[in-house]
Amino acid sequence: MLHWRPLISRGIRDYMAREWDAARAAKDEYWAQRIARYGALEGFRIADELRRQALLRDPDWPGAAARQQDLLAHVRLAELFRRASPRSS
Repeated sequence: MLHWRPLISRGIRDYMAREWDAARAAKDEYWAQRIARYGALEGFRIADELRRQALLRDPDWPGAAARQQDLLAHVRLAELFRRASPRSS
């Protein structure tokens, strides 16, 4: 009989012990260099690929509720910007 618990626990500990800050920094550097090399349109291309990937998982994405939440978040943000504007005083 195999005992998987020690193997699974070790795997979880190894995963959690990774240098996440270094991984994040390397990922940020990669994308910064890529966009610097290919320009702003690369950022839009990447965003479009992510959008297409989301649509493959859920063809109805984003649904009406998500769109409404997004709109409300933008309205709140616009209001915060309006209040923070030096012209509003």
